Amino acid sequence: MKVSILIDQLTGKYRVAVRGKLLNDESVSAWSSWFIIPVNNYIEAGSFGPYPVREVEWIEINPFVVEVIGRLIKPRIHSFEQEIREALEVAEVRFEFVELVFRVYL
Repeated sequence: MKVSILIDQLTGKYRVAVRGKLLNDESVSAWSSWFIIPVNNYIEAGSFGPYPVREVEWIEINPFVVEVIGRLIKPRIHSFEQEIREALEVAEVRFEFVELVFRVYL
């Protein structure tokens, strides 16, 4: 399975945020709540793209989702860390866990 397809499936299933870094750029994009594959070999998110996959160094996935309940009620934090780790390992994707996020190399 292609890495970008797996990321698309994970963001759709768990509604986790993603951000990316281009090969020739030092800056990292802002976090985005959606990730898609608009056409073959291209990726896009709310904060970057569309870019050819060959120009993207990595995509980070934040496995924690904050659910705001109300102004006076403490938000709930949902962790999908185990589910995402298992999916990446099963797909034999090259990744590392850096500062509480998964960095997935394309």
